[in-house]
Amino acid sequence: MLIIRDDYVSPEDNLIEITERKGIGHPDTLADMLAIECSKAYAKFCLKNYGCVLHYNLDKLYIGAGLFKYEEGKVIKKSNIIVNLNGRVTNTMNGEKIDLDNIFKPVIKKYLKTVLPRLDVENDLTININSTQNTKRDYWYSPRDINDVPDYKNVTAGDTALCVAHGDFTFCESLALYLESILYDKTADGYMSPKYKDIGQDIKFMVSRIGKKVEVTICLPVLRGCYKNDMEYDKIIKKYERLFYKSLDNFDNPRGYQVVIRVNYKDDGTIDKYTLCIGTCAECGEEGVVGRGNDGQGLISAFRPHTVEAPFGKNVRYHTGYVVSFMAQRAVSRIYKELGVRCMIYAITRNRNSLYDPYVFYLSVDNKQDEKKIRKIISSEFNKDYLDKIFEKELV
Repeated sequence: MLIIRDDYVSPEDNLIEITERKGIGHPDTLADMLAIECSKAYAKFCLKNYGCVLHYNLDKLYIGAGLFKYEEGKVIKKSNIIVNLNGRVTNTMNGEKIDLDNIFKPVIKKYLKTVLPRLDVENDLTININSTQNTKRDYWYSPRDINDVPDYKNVTAGDTALCVAHGDFTFCESLALYLESILYDKTADGYMSPKYKDIGQDIKFMVSRIGKKVEVTICLPVLRGCYKNDMEYDKIIKKYERLFYKSLDNFDNPRGYQVVIRVNYKDDGTIDKYTLCIGTCAECGEEGVVGRGNDGQGLISAFRPHTVEAPFGKNVRYHTGYVVSFMAQRAVSRIYKELGVRCMIYAITRNRNSLYDPYVFYLSVDNKQDEKKIRKIISSEFNKDYLDKIFEKELV
């Protein structure tokens, strides 16, 4: 049963708002995105070869622990960056072995090579496919045939979990995403390819607002070998500060916020030295794990209710964290775009019960006058037959 209440409050309506974006090269973001890419690759392989998505969950991926230093004018590798793809994955079907290394390793290398062009993925990366098939359910990860994959036809929730999604973005949220986007081009695969060769990709954007004043704090790594002294380093930082300010000319600011951008500034007004060799802090011992960074909408919005359920790497066929998040996000986005109603969905499913009719299903809106239209959108998105039709195109 869907409950609709007109009690939605946007962070934009508060005096204070804080939102953060961990950039594409941050280890936590890398872990999230690698889990997504591996999940999609495995689901596509299963659909192509078996006509169904086999059981798996890849939501425990780890990346980090590398060590690279800049010595005598060049990058010296001390230790490889490690990717551990942890999770339970079906590795046999119909008695035939599935080559997991051949599915996952090329995907990991391709993604990292695109977003971190300085990383030599053949020589500076160690990839471990650390999967298991242990379970108390017989044949769950080693089906004898398609009949051992019950969710092939009868899809039920794979977990008792909460999913939250909101349909609108505040000025601060949109700004955090936009400022990062100007540094990248999108490839045919949908990856983000860096435009500039003198900065790394482990960039953090912290956007804080008090009243009408918005302050953007950006931590931007300059790549070693791209400057010779402090003066040249400072010049690079100032160049990107100007680029960010210039980009505001193309960014909608209907409420007339006053925006201040600070790149690598310390409290005393001097410029901090943030440098990397490859472009990610995974190169200097930092670590990233799925679910510790941005939420499913790419942000860490401190003043929004949010789910602790990370969708990255979860089974795209039956896991609540992925499927319900997907449906909820489509629904609230449509409600906002088509009806102009700001809203947020809270949906809880129970393990092995319905994915499409959550037992707690609450929609918070700021305007309930279009309730009939709202319900129509919700019913069209939370619909098994509809989801099956778009499954291959959009979920996978």
